[in-house]
Amino acid sequence: MDEAAIASATPRSAKSFLLAQVAIVLALAGIVWWRLGAQPKAPMLPPMRNQPLAVTPLYDIPQIATDEQLHRVLARLRPRLDGKKTKIGSVDHALRFWTARAAFDDPAFVSGEKLRRLLVNEQSFAALYGNDERPLLMPVNHGVRVRTQDGSATSTHVDHSMACLAEVGTPLDFELTTSTGQSTFRAVVEQSLRDFSLNQTEYEWSALTYALFLPPAREWTTSEGQHVSFDVLAQRMMRERVPRGVCFGNHRLYTLAVFLRIDDTEHILSPPVRQAIIDFLKTQTALLVKNQAAEGYWGADWARAEGQPAVETDNTGDVVSDRVLATGHALEWWAIAPPDCQPPRETLVRGGQWLVKAIDEMPDEQIQARQTYLSHAGRALALWRKVDPGSFKQ
Repeated sequence: MDEAAIASATPRSAKSFLLAQVAIVLALAGIVWWRLGAQPKAPMLPPMRNQPLAVTPLYDIPQIATDEQLHRVLARLRPRLDGKKTKIGSVDHALRFWTARAAFDDPAFVSGEKLRRLLVNEQSFAALYGNDERPLLMPVNHGVRVRTQDGSATSTHVDHSMACLAEVGTPLDFELTTSTGQSTFRAVVEQSLRDFSLNQTEYEWSALTYALFLPPAREWTTSEGQHVSFDVLAQRMMRERVPRGVCFGNHRLYTLAVFLRIDDTEHILSPPVRQAIIDFLKTQTALLVKNQAAEGYWGADWARAEGQPAVETDNTGDVVSDRVLATGHALEWWAIAPPDCQPPRETLVRGGQWLVKAIDEMPDEQIQARQTYLSHAGRALALWRKVDPGSFKQ
């Protein structure tokens, strides 16, 4: 080819090359756009009230625990710490039972505010557990996660510490101190909303916290694109057979009772789902009434069907702990449940009196070892007398 031909061909080749490069760039841009579009979008977090709702007891029945009996029980169940051996689960339970208002003249017992500081202040946490222990509060992006199921110095269940803080009235703007600086309790609750999935194993404490902070919002979308509402959560909790779940399934019953109480004023449930919860709790009440021991307690087998043999204990082999756990939890959710879901008064009185007797007979070392189970028992007895443990003085 002569020089003139080469010269005339070069612009056409360059133009073709340029068009090919543009096509490649556009194709790559299209792939990037598609992949970005396919990524889960950050959820639009629902609005929340700063101060959580409070679910208060409805009844005052002295026959369940007399004034003198309740005073005696509360005196024996005052919270203690055990140095580095202290379990965060015990801190959670003690705070929920005693509230942040509790204060004791005897230095052997720890105040409610000190219990709360262990959960929200990394310096207080490190002072108890030492600098070698990883922090409880883990800053992530725009939120804070609570380290969970990673040893005794971590939360025992998904969102358990968060729910306990919410139940004692901790507002969203309450100050948190993490290893990297200052934050607020809002960062924990918002991170829980980002992380929540309907497929997670435990959801009782997540759902409880959302019910205390979200109304009047009734529904929201998760990071996975799942549509969540209080109706959906309630149906999910009722779908699992009892007594499966933590503490023989009782935490689901408690959270459902909370839903009913909040729905009384905030209308977070549709009428059909509200009625389904009432029917579900009435069914569990009927099982409890039928399976109550003559002495007044329930055990791990509280939900056994007609004809099933009694099972004295779960795999721990601790019969007394299982009975305290099952009996305390039943009386606790009944104390906030509406009248439609209540058992006969005789059932309640026998259960309460059995708890008083069991606590009276326990040696001090067993009181300490069974702290978490007993917190539900003590709280239940206080609820049935409309007594605030945080105001207890001795």
